[in-house]
Amino acid sequence: MNRLFAATLAAALFAGAFPVEATYIDTLYPLQQFIAESEVIAEGVIEKTDAKKGICFVRVTKSIKGRCHYDLIRMNIGVGQEWHPDIVFPHLVTGAPAVIFYNAERRAEIYLNRFFLQFSGDSGQAADKAWWSFTHIEVHCNRTFNGTTEELAKLLLDVQAGKVKPPPADPKAPVITKESMKSLPVWGQPVDADKLPAPFVRHDPTKPRKMREAETPHGLAKGLAFQYYEGAWDALPDFAALKPAATGVAEQVDLSKRKRDEQYALRFTGYIDIPREGAYHFHVNSDDGAKVSIGAEDVVLNDGCHAPQEASGEIGLRAGKHSITLVYFQNGGGATLEFFWEGPDLPKQKVPAAALSHLPAP
Repeated sequence: MNRLFAATLAAALFAGAFPVEATYIDTLYPLQQFIAESEVIAEGVIEKTDAKKGICFVRVTKSIKGRCHYDLIRMNIGVGQEWHPDIVFPHLVTGAPAVIFYNAERRAEIYLNRFFLQFSGDSGQAADKAWWSFTHIEVHCNRTFNGTTEELAKLLLDVQAGKVKPPPADPKAPVITKESMKSLPVWGQPVDADKLPAPFVRHDPTKPRKMREAETPHGLAKGLAFQYYEGAWDALPDFAALKPAATGVAEQVDLSKRKRDEQYALRFTGYIDIPREGAYHFHVNSDDGAKVSIGAEDVVLNDGCHAPQEASGEIGLRAGKHSITLVYFQNGGGATLEFFWEGPDLPKQKVPAAALSHLPAP
């Protein structure tokens, strides 16, 4: 793809000419693109927020690029699309830092607590009276940067000073989902960087990945052990506290072991055979909620009641057998459960039955 077309397409993306789901942003929107296309980049801090009125104010504190037209940015958050306003409001904490980007048309991005917010601009109003209208969380832009706001501000200052180059986009990083946003700690809470939701875990390509060691179970049989439960839930239940209505062995992860069409849950346990050491992405397309754990680590979280949607996560694995648990619940309406993997020399595909095994009960 030539540079002129790439730049034109990227500019169209910034202007909102494509929907938020557009995948072009994965490879055409590195941080350098933000810097080049933004007339102004500034630091700010959340001064006031009102969830009932759906508004938030950000006080501008320092310029990184250009001269900011605003002292105070007034934001109408409540007009955002779908689930985005409700998810964003808990993160609008007074005192939280922000980084503001905007172009000549005043279309804007604000980086806050590891994610980007898209705004439609102020419609040419005077800066002291203008309101920015929130549209959506830029779910792909965390592939450009997903550190803290303070780290981003420092990086931008260093880039402007010519001290460092901005990092490229990582097209393999998982996309932000509603469920990952729900489990992202709000600003001011303690954060364990290794336990953040998958889309917010940063990978440094210059450093080797931490690899989980394979296990050496003996006496394995084909398929995964499953437990089937009946009940009504709107989120994944505590399976340890439930008594299964049926148990057995499933050849692969699907819904064939259900006994009815609504209000049930499934738990699959066993081992997955990793053919080659490296970084593996696991994907779950589910309706309703699901979660995948490798050993004690939650890799994919797709919880809650929702239409079919895919969530992803990444983990470094040594070649060999690794214990795996996949849990799922279905409340009402449609039902979907699909399990995919991809890794070194392994294109994205459904996890085959041949890769799954379990340790039979004595």
